[in-house]
Parts: sequence; C-alpha cells; structure tokens
Amino acid sequence: MLIPFREIPEPPGLPLLGHIHRIRLDRLHLILETWAERYGPIFRIRMGPRRIAVISDRSAIQRILMRRPETYRRNSTLEAVAREMGLNGVFVAEGADWHRQRRMLVSALERSNLRDFFPTLALNVTRLRKRWERAADDGEAVDLCRDLMRFTVDVTMQFAFGIDANTLETPGPVIQRHLDRVFPVLFRRLNAPFAWWRHFRLPSDRALDEALEALRHEVSDMVRDARERMASDPKRYDSPANYLEAILAEAESGVSGVTDAEIFANIGNLLLAGEDTTANSIAWAVYYFMNHPAHFTRARLEVDALVSPEMALSTLEQTARLPFLDAFCDETMRFKPVAPLHLVEPVSDVEIIDCLIPKGTPIMMLVRRMATQDEYFGEARSFDPDRWLLSPEKRNLPHDRRAFVPFGHGPRVCPGRGLALLQMRCVLAMLCRNFDLEPACRLEDVRECLEFTMFPVGLKVRFRPRRVRQ
Repeated sequence: MLIPFREIPEPPGLPLLGHIHRIRLDRLHLILETWAERYGPIFRIRMGPRRIAVISDRSAIQRILMRRPETYRRNSTLEAVAREMGLNGVFVAEGADWHRQRRMLVSALERSNLRDFFPTLALNVTRLRKRWERAADDGEAVDLCRDLMRFTVDVTMQFAFGIDANTLETPGPVIQRHLDRVFPVLFRRLNAPFAWWRHFRLPSDRALDEALEALRHEVSDMVRDARERMASDPKRYDSPANYLEAILAEAESGVSGVTDAEIFANIGNLLLAGEDTTANSIAWAVYYFMNHPAHFTRARLEVDALVSPEMALSTLEQTARLPFLDAFCDETMRFKPVAPLHLVEPVSDVEIIDCLIPKGTPIMMLVRRMATQDEYFGEARSFDPDRWLLSPEKRNLPHDRRAFVPFGHGPRVCPGRGLALLQMRCVLAMLCRNFDLEPACRLEDVRECLEFTMFPVGLKVRFRPRRVRQ
C-alpha cells in the first residue's frame, strides 16, 4: 500500500503559509538537510499553496536522474520563470527542443575542441597568475570569487563565442555585472509561493529588467560580429569554430527552427553556467587548501614534479597526470557541490520510497546530503582526498560513487563538466606552483550561501609569492 502524498511527514508549519516563516532561501539547502535528519529520506514542505517533496535517498535519486526526461522533467516553475527572462535555453528546455539544442552544445564541447582550446585556456591562466602577482606585491586581500568569475567569464566567452573579453587585465565589457543580477532573482522567483512580480515590481525586479536588456544588447553585438565572420568565410557554416557559430549555422539552415530568442537564451545559459559553477568550485577548493595545509603541500609537490621548471601546466596531456589534485577536487565537490539540491517534477504519478507523488509535484533532491552520509562514504564527515585514490580491494570503508553527482547524472548530466574540470586543474596547479596562501578572513566565518548555486561568503585570500620554487 502506497503512502498518499498528504500523509508524508512534514515539519510543523502554519495554515496557508506552510513553512515560509521557517525558511531563509540563502540557507534553504542547510535547513532541508537538517530536516532530513529528523524526518527521514522523504518528507514534504509547504511554501504557501505549493507542496514540495524532499528526498535524500541515494537509490531514489539515482532512479530519478536516470529516468529523465521521459519520467521526470525540469521543474515547470523554473521553465516558466526562465521563459519570462528570455533564458529558456538548453538547460531548462524539454522534449524535442532539449534534444536539438543539447546536440549542438555537446558537439561544441567535444574533447577535440578542448584540445584546440587549451593554449587559449593557458593564456587566461597566465593572466590570472599575473593579476594575483600584482595583488601579492601590493599585499592586497583578494575577493577570490570575484577574480575567479572574471576568469571563468573570459574562458566561456572565448571557448563558446570566440570573443576575448579579457576582464582579468582590463575593465572589459560590463557583461559580468549584468550576469551577477540574474541568478539571485531567478532563485527567489523559483522558490516564491506565488508569482508576485507579475503584479508589482520591486527595485530588484527593475534592476533585473535593466540587466537583461543590457545583456540582449551585448549578445546582439556578439551575434552580429559572428555572422559577419561567417559571411566572409562560408566554410564556417560547415565547420563552426565554437558554439555560437554552431547555433548560427543551425539557424541559417532553416531546418532546425532555431530563433533569435533561442540564440539569446542559450548564450545566456552558457554565460551563467560557465561563470558561477566553475568559479565557485575553484573557490571552495582554495578554502580547503587553507584549511588543510598538508593537502596543499602534497598537491604542490605533485604539480612541481610534473611542470618544473614551468610556472603552470603547458599541455593538455599534463592535466590527466595529477591524481592527487583530482582526488582533492572530488573531495571538495563532495562537501561543497555548487548545486547541493536539484529540482525536478514527475510527468505522471510516480512511486518514490513507497510514497505516491502526484504528477507535477516539485521534488527537491538533497544530493549533497547523500554524499556526506557514512552509509555511502566511510567516515563521511572527514575531508580525506585519499578515499578517491584507493583501489576497491584496499578499501575497508564504503565508497559508493553513485552517491556523488556534482554534475548530475544520466541523460541530463552537465555537458560542460569536461571544461569545468579542466579549468579547475589548470588554475589550482598554477596556484600551487606559484603562491603561498594566507587567509585574509577567519576561515570559520566563511559560510555557504545559496543563490541558485552555492558559493562561499566572506572568503578572502592574501597571495604571497612562493618562497622557494623547485
């Protein structure tokens, strides 16, 4: 006998309001993880009239991720909000639109393209190193997330659009300031009990409108320049050099039905995803380097042995020869995934953990919680990169990689994970090789903040020129 949705346990709430009074959106993941400890692997919450299922069971989450997009889809509220913003690209698309748009994106992100792009990535790593050298000379406390977002915006614009923004060395285009306004509002609207912004506008809504309009102008300029390049070199239609050219070639074919609105939506999706997720993952890794100096020293020795006498990685092949650094990144993402919860909904009534979940019910999956449970990873609360290096026969503790999904899983796994991991390796290897680290804040005061992605608040670093380089 299945448990009806209305009988699933839930924390105490208020009539009409539900749990709104108990939830701070910037700490939503932490609150839900705490409630999961008390109410079990499936419970429900109420945000005004909205009823939401919350699950943290590994098997259930795996089944959901593997059964997309046929049985589960992106949350319809996310799709509606993204459409209002003009950002309903590949990351929120469903059905035939998703298949068509994803095919273009995956083609642009193939490993062969990463090989061709590596010298450009290395150039951006050099620019970041020089920026940090200037900060070190000045004794400046660096806002780490801000610098890393400049880096990831530069990389994304060059890789996906063939544009050298160079915000690391120049003021550059103002596109990053526009991007910074999008995710916070998108997250608030996604979790709002009702669509109040459709009836009255707050200052943050007006600021978002201005940012989106400015983004449209910036993107229009990018598209115009790309079309001019392709018109002067028609071979680009058959062999696009980047994602922007690929989507323009598709649009020009007249077969796919790609519209100007879809072009803007997908460029916006790539810029947003490429900026926040990778930058925050690198920032969290630096946070753990400062918390665990022995791990930093070990990573540094590995990098020294590989790149000496160079100052950073110089070939794509080198990026595959850093086992400890890779393990350190995996352990960082186990503790601090930039997406600690995922949101979907079923396209029909479904059974989850002996409970009946009605069609269209929002489902929040606590993917960070399952990765920090002893039943899936032994001594799960201990930060231990070596757990990723042991062979199965040498492990005495649980190590269930199915509970580790920082990039999602199944058909809708993040298509940009290869580029993201490549950036993490290159930046962290450069950092280990060239700098000593000194926190310019109290590490115990650095906190998690959720605004669609999870980032460290208050993380500042003083880079010191490395005293001795091998």
